[in-house]
Amino acid sequence: MAALEATPLSYILLADTPKMQLLVTGLCLAAALLVGAVLLALLGKWWRRRNAPEDLSPSAQLAQFRSLYEAGTISQEEFERLRNLLGAQMRETLGIPAPAVEEKVKPPPGENGQPPEPPPTGIRPA
Repeated sequence: MAALEATPLSYILLADTPKMQLLVTGLCLAAALLVGAVLLALLGKWWRRRNAPEDLSPSAQLAQFRSLYEAGTISQEEFERLRNLLGAQMRETLGIPAPAVEEKVKPPPGENGQPPEPPPTGIRPA
C-alpha cells in the first residue's frame, strides 16, 4: 500500500494496463460524442432560424384556418372570429373600407309587448 501512495498521479493515469487504456479510450469517445452533439444542436438551431418561413399573409392564414375548421380542429365560432379578424386585416392592406353593419329592424310591438296580429289577408304592410 505504501508503494502505491508513493507513485505520482501521472504514472497511475498513464499506466499501461488494459483497464486504464479502456478507460481513457472510453472517456475520449464520450467527450467526442458530447462535442459532436453540441455542434449538431447549434447547427440545427441555426438552420431552422435561417429557413424559417416568412410571416404568412392574411389570406394564407385564412386558408390554413379554413382547413383546420374543415378537419374539425377548430369550432365554427373560432373560425368565424378568425375570419372576421383576418378579413379586417386584408381590407386594411388593400385599402378597402369596412362594410356597413346592418342593424336588424324589429317590428314595433303590439299591445303587452307581443307582435301585432297579421291582417286577415296574411300580407303585412311594408
